[in-house]
Order: sequence, then structure tokens, then C-alpha cells
Amino acid sequence: MAKLRLGEILLAEGKIDEAQLKAALSHQRRWGKKIGSSLVDLGFLDEIDICKTLSRALRLPLIDVTRVESESITREILDMVPIAAARRNRLVPLAIKNVRRKRRLVVATSDPTNYGVLDDIQFKASLPLLVMIAPDSDIDWFLRKYYMNEGEALPENYVSGISLIEPRDKLMSQEGEIEIDPIEKIFENDEFTSASKVSYDPSRKNKKD
Repeated sequence: MAKLRLGEILLAEGKIDEAQLKAALSHQRRWGKKIGSSLVDLGFLDEIDICKTLSRALRLPLIDVTRVESESITREILDMVPIAAARRNRLVPLAIKNVRRKRRLVVATSDPTNYGVLDDIQFKASLPLLVMIAPDSDIDWFLRKYYMNEGEALPENYVSGISLIEPRDKLMSQEGEIEIDPIEKIFENDEFTSASKVSYDPSRKNKKD
């Protein structure tokens, strides 16, 4: 499923049909919104369903950015992605971490299929990305809290439904039971659990590190 856009993935996964995708694209052109927001506005899908579908299809972890420790979001982290780029691309920086002896910029986005944007941010930050998925309303909350200093309040349309971090890689054990792949801790905070071993590499979509 390499290089497929969000709408194409949702179509391939059976979450929407052709008519719904066309309607969402028309809504997107008319109102200038992202395709995911258009699907939500039209009532075809909710944010959590979109995130979980993308997580399964792209083998990327989900994260609840509203539960990240405030002290860990420093000016150094925020400067990695300027506010204009963060708002336009629905992508926010969370941390700079050493993962397997390599520094990475951890980001959360509601659209991990925006490959050109990921390439650009990776280039400007001079760090490889470790990409996680978050609902768009959570991204908006993060922008308002950390970039615009609007306080702690959750957005009115905030929807719970994901754990702090949900690893998505699964394998069959020898006994035939489904098990979570080995996972590697990337955050030292107790508020974080762990994330699946997936980082952004456009040449290796859907492959394990």
C-alpha cells in the first residue's frame, strides 16, 4: 500500500466507498479542508476510526498527545516544526529521542500519508522522523496549548478512544496466538509506554525496522 493517500487507503480498507470518497473530495475542494476532516464533516467516519485504519494499514503507532507530560514539550522541540507548517500540515513535534543509537524527531500527525511534508520536515530538522498518528482534534489541541498558549482545556470535539500509545505490529506465535511484536521504549517518562518499531522511511513503506 506504499504511497497511497489517506482516501485511497480508507477505500482499500473498505471504510468508505467510491461515492463517499468523491463526495469528500468535492467537500475538500469547496472548503479547503483535509480529506480526513471532510470525511468526518460529512459523517462518513469518525476521527478514531480513521486513525485506527491508518495505523493498521501503515503499521504506525497511535498516540494520545493530550497525555504527554507538558514539561517534555520544550522550545527546542517546538522549533523543529514552525507553527505555520504545523497548522497547515496537521503535524506536531513531540520529542527528540535516541532510538537504537540514532537521534530521531518524534512527530504526531493526523495524515501520515503526506509523504512530501514528512520529507521536508525531516530535511529541515536534519533528523530522521519517528511518525505516530493522532486524531486531528488532538493535533489542534496541541497547537493551541503549546504554540498559542491557550491553556489546558480539551477541545469541544475531543474524542477519547485510543490508549496512550498503541503498537500495531502483530505476529502469530508458535502456538497460533496473536502476539504484539517486540517493542522498544522511546520515552523515559512514565506517562509513556512504548511504541512499535516503525520510523518514517519513504523507500520502505510497510516494512519493519
